[in-house]
Amino acid sequence: MNGCFPVAGLRCLSRVCCTLLRDGPTLPSPSSAAVRLLRTLVETPPADTPLLGNWWWMCQRRWPERLANHPLPGGLLLRPFSLAPSSQDGTKMAEPGTPRFLLVFDFDETIVNENSDDSLVRAAPGQKLPDSLRATYREGFYNEYMQRVFKYLGDEGVKPQDVREVYEDIPLTPGMTDLFQFLNKQSSCFEIILISDANTFGVESSLRATGYRGLFRSIISNPSGPDGHGILVLSPFHSHTCPRCPSNMCKHKVLSEYLRERARDGVHFEHLFYVGDGANDFCPMGLLSGGDVAFPRRGFPMHRLIQEALKAEPPKFRGSMVPWESATEVRGHLQEILKKC
Repeated sequence: MNGCFPVAGLRCLSRVCCTLLRDGPTLPSPSSAAVRLLRTLVETPPADTPLLGNWWWMCQRRWPERLANHPLPGGLLLRPFSLAPSSQDGTKMAEPGTPRFLLVFDFDETIVNENSDDSLVRAAPGQKLPDSLRATYREGFYNEYMQRVFKYLGDEGVKPQDVREVYEDIPLTPGMTDLFQFLNKQSSCFEIILISDANTFGVESSLRATGYRGLFRSIISNPSGPDGHGILVLSPFHSHTCPRCPSNMCKHKVLSEYLRERARDGVHFEHLFYVGDGANDFCPMGLLSGGDVAFPRRGFPMHRLIQEALKAEPPKFRGSMVPWESATEVRGHLQEILKKC
């Protein structure tokens, strides 16, 4: 899939350096092949991903004198390792205790058991939207349609608090409370984020009502909230060129940018886990590599698309798939992974 491999490659190459560091005491001084590997690591990142220091210091700790004799491509010089918060080129280093795994959640029909956009009709007069409004929907432009829905609700006198109560009443999917309680106890292992094509007002309202907002390091969704007149407004998240995704959000682009942002902080996750259900949750699957796991809701579009990808030649899906009907199944699999680590 276009754009998938560079970020996945960065994560895999980072694991190579971690392995070199871990097994360092049993390894001899680096051979010419090892030096070529280190040069490859330097040459691999795209120009806008300043990860040199992060790879270099791991390997330089093992062979400081020997590596100093091997200038890197482009005349780059090896820099002294420092425990300071930032390297000399401004690249931030990882803080101690950084979670080893990144766990990504979708929201609609994944965390909650409904499509929250559809649930908004309960806040409308008579719990119904006009046919004339419903007829304005265009495939691939759902966010634009929902902007009109929000405007209609405001024009009809529906207050933000009325909408918030709808979001707060949407039930969690089966087993999600069990999974969240498990994750609460494993906060040192998982960095958890949410990527949703819903809206920030709705997602935040729901998670705060259930008491699980604190689980998530980041909520990434379409911006929404009351304007100066107290009326809820909605905006698209970003623009992109992905032909598979809605015009307002490509989750592959969102997750790719998040991984690069964390890499600039010196954070490289050992594995990536993704819990979702929809067709737009399939696009970021190209970022998964060996050892990563997709958790598609069984029988939903994401599940079907991964099954189709696994049959492709060559396969377009490189992670593992664990379908679920209850989120308790996700918890069980994550527990087994932690036992093996």
